[in-house]
Amino acid sequence: NYSSDIDLMFVHGGDGETDGAASLSNKEFYKKVANQYTALLSTYTAEGQCYRVDLRLRPDGTLGEISISEDGAKTYYEQRARDWEKQMLIKARISAGEPEPGAGLLEFVEPLIYRSSLDFRSVEAVSETRQRISEKLAARRGLKSGLDIKLTPGGIRDIEFLVQCLQRLHGGRDPWVRHGGTMFALFRLRDKGLISGGEYARLAAAYQFLRYIEHRLQIEEDRQTHTLPSDPIQLDLLARKMPSESTGATLTTGETLKEKLDEHLAAVREVYDRVVHAQKPMYYTIPPEP
Repeated sequence: NYSSDIDLMFVHGGDGETDGAASLSNKEFYKKVANQYTALLSTYTAEGQCYRVDLRLRPDGTLGEISISEDGAKTYYEQRARDWEKQMLIKARISAGEPEPGAGLLEFVEPLIYRSSLDFRSVEAVSETRQRISEKLAARRGLKSGLDIKLTPGGIRDIEFLVQCLQRLHGGRDPWVRHGGTMFALFRLRDKGLISGGEYARLAAAYQFLRYIEHRLQIEEDRQTHTLPSDPIQLDLLARKMPSESTGATLTTGETLKEKLDEHLAAVREVYDRVVHAQKPMYYTIPPEP
């Protein structure tokens, strides 16, 4: 997006030492490289900033090493990583440097992400963790000031979570549904009959609509925001910036924008409840109290 951050993870090949005059361990050397690279990307200059960089999704989070060896990362994801940490790697890709360490790690974790034995209990555990994270983010951002299109029920995060859950539930048996892009993954889930054509159409339309809003919110002042403006004039202006729909209709006022947004959010919530909870086996349903 125009002003979202990038989540980076630095992985180096292995332990060892540099061969310069002042020898350093690989751990120290790559720590320096990672810190310098992060500063280069994120420092504000007269021309602006390349990216906001977030390193908190690395193994062990803020307590972990800035750069971790390939073997160290493999051990972490095999033995200690939480389920949501594995799920987030669905979107991971190699972006810079020599590809071998990153490729080795991604190949190793793939069967950990897409287990054929994964069931609804695992999905629900990730869902509960995700809900707690969303609540913390909402509190931090002060969402009482406006609707957050990313965190609100039926928003961007719900669509991506739904897609990733279906990928994890079925990707162990069918590698075709494994893809880091949400729109591509949606198409492949429909292609395999794991969602219906109608569900695909509603989810894809909602995702594109929400992303259109997000881009326009963030480009306004180059801020990482997902909150609709509360001022009616600003909301009207946002509506006029939205692209025409496939029918040729335009959103000329903030009220029409909110009405269309509510339609998409409701559609996502309905599909989310029906598709995700359809994965729940009967024995997992809590019986009513007598």
